[in-house]
Amino acid sequence: MKLGDIGDTPLVEVKSDSGNRVFSKCEFMNPSGSHKDRTYLSIITKLEASGVIQPGMILVDSSTGNGGAALAWIGREKGYSIRIFMPEGMTQERKAQILSYGAQITEIPKEEFLAGAATMAQKFSSEALEGNTYFLDQSNTLLNKEAWHGCGEEIVNALKKMNVIPDFFICSIGTGGTFSGIAEVLKREYKEIKAIGIEVKSSAPLYAMKKNTAFKHRPHNLMGLGAGVLSINTIPELVDEVRLVDGARSWQRMKQFIVDSGIQIGPTCGANLLVCDEIIRECNNQNIVTLFFDSAWKYRSRWDGIYPEYRED
Repeated sequence: MKLGDIGDTPLVEVKSDSGNRVFSKCEFMNPSGSHKDRTYLSIITKLEASGVIQPGMILVDSSTGNGGAALAWIGREKGYSIRIFMPEGMTQERKAQILSYGAQITEIPKEEFLAGAATMAQKFSSEALEGNTYFLDQSNTLLNKEAWHGCGEEIVNALKKMNVIPDFFICSIGTGGTFSGIAEVLKREYKEIKAIGIEVKSSAPLYAMKKNTAFKHRPHNLMGLGAGVLSINTIPELVDEVRLVDGARSWQRMKQFIVDSGIQIGPTCGANLLVCDEIIRECNNQNIVTLFFDSAWKYRSRWDGIYPEYRED
């Protein structure tokens, strides 16, 4: 695999029902097995072009696993040293993948979760030798969102080839960069499209904001979603509706899809499919676009869907 293999993933039709059609962008087919390859390749390339970073430096970020693996692999290919700060309790597969690319992992207490990991990453960077270490901070740079414009354009081009006009874009929200970057492109091209963001019900800050209700972060088993904070990459105006999913049901939906299709996707993909199922039950003759973020193999050590450290309340 090489850096040029990132992107241009297939858009495949995964379901037809009641005249509805569901298409998914297969981001799990990126080299490290997740959509985060796009995020970090774009961020690093733009920072290099502006002279902010250069090979030989130490790049630092926080992650629950997918982003860490993507950064570790891309960093190795481009000549950087990588340090990942992550909450304890993430899957063995993702930790092993990060280490296999030569990166270092610092785990922080589970109670601090991703916000604490980001704080520690920033502290490490600020205390390092001046000019040698850079905190990429994927959640708080709009370079994250910008990285996804290219994916949005790929979706548009693929739909045009199939003569399909999308009615819905459905996508889970973590940092929000993937959702917002794609939604910007789709809304520019298709004025009537409805963009539905998904949050896990145990940690849904955008839903709380839109409903003007109190927000409380609670543990859950959909790693990559529900960090407990709203990133600047989550643009509320782009989200026409927020729907909530249950973690256990998302895992079940993932496993059902794997059995039915043979396509090895991860649990947040199951969350996307749950909401696609809802739209199919509610509508007729609609075209739905979603994403498959990552790969099932990254979760085999937690295949029961239980993270003892993060049991849902």
